[in-house]
Amino acid sequence: MEGNETILFVDDEDYLAEVGKEMLEDYGYRVDIETSPVEALALFEKDPDRYDLLITDYTMPGMTGDVMVGKIHEIKPGVPVILCSGIRITSEITENKGISTVLLKPFDMDILLETVRKVLDAS
Repeated sequence: MEGNETILFVDDEDYLAEVGKEMLEDYGYRVDIETSPVEALALFEKDPDRYDLLITDYTMPGMTGDVMVGKIHEIKPGVPVILCSGIRITSEITENKGISTVLLKPFDMDILLETVRKVLDAS
């Protein structure tokens, strides 16, 4: 489950972003975190080729995760995305938006690591 790819991890809850970063880095990934989808988008725009994967929360102030994903795919089509949410996500939200998979919060870190590896290997 170890990797060396670079991940942009976006969650408006500081604690979740920090824990996600620490856990993923423990397995060899490089991780940049943002708590604002607007700031995450700006960071991605500066160097889109840096990122191999986007992990984002769905419900965030200022912009929902699926909207941010759409904007990121305008910059770099095809970058894989894991959408995380504390609410059930309908297929209307994910359909045709390039979202690789959805994780329902709270999730076990082993599930996150397994999902990250599976999504990266598939892309």
